[in-house]
Amino acid sequence: MARDSELVAVFIDADNTLWDTDAVFAGAQLALLRAVESRVGIVTPQADRLLFVRAIDQALAERHHAGLRYPPRLLVRATELALRGVQANDAARAVWNGGKDYLLSDGDLAAIEERFFGDLAKPPRIRQGVAEGLSQLKDSGCLLLIVTEGAKAKVERNADVLELTRFFDRIIEGRKTPDLYRRMLSLTGAPARAFMIGDQLDRDIAPAKAVGLETIYFPGGFQPRWAPDQASIQPDHLISSFDQVPAIVFDAVTSAAGARG
Repeated sequence: MARDSELVAVFIDADNTLWDTDAVFAGAQLALLRAVESRVGIVTPQADRLLFVRAIDQALAERHHAGLRYPPRLLVRATELALRGVQANDAARAVWNGGKDYLLSDGDLAAIEERFFGDLAKPPRIRQGVAEGLSQLKDSGCLLLIVTEGAKAKVERNADVLELTRFFDRIIEGRKTPDLYRRMLSLTGAPARAFMIGDQLDRDIAPAKAVGLETIYFPGGFQPRWAPDQASIQPDHLISSFDQVPAIVFDAVTSAAGARG
């Protein structure tokens, strides 16, 4: 496919970039903690309740092949152990090894897990400046694509609920590697300029930089403890609101046009 000398492509992550998935997870995790506390009759003394449950969450994710997508029932079991005084890492290890010394019945486990899935299905809130930024990019003729490692059907549903679908030319689901970004560049006809916007330095920014995309880092609320720091990845731009994106894109395109002229 021939290179389009005018086309500007903007690839955009979905979760925690377009909408606040982290807040949905936080609400679901706190509800799970309350449910386990109620059933075992123990309340965590830790003031930061979200920090308490997320320490368990990350300990589990570090041990599971699916990472943060491990089965929620493991979090239920490990949370019970943590409430009973087991350290987060030890609780995760015990659950992973199949320990059976639990107070929660299988019925309680299933009920809490089902409620957790229900809480995760709640629609997220749109992030700051997203509607304004997308509107300006679309009006200027940019090709806009969502690239996500999440389930495409769920991304489509959230985009519909938040009235964002009309801005996007396509939604692409796949593991974010340099090869995926190369395929996306080919799919869009080798655009003159291409940008990637995301909240994860290792998943969104680093592989996009590796193939020459100009990267825009839009930090989300939660960063797992294994995430790299910004200095090690060096995104091209850092923003605090999505409506800062159009100026970055337009300035880059204008500068490139001036250099060619």
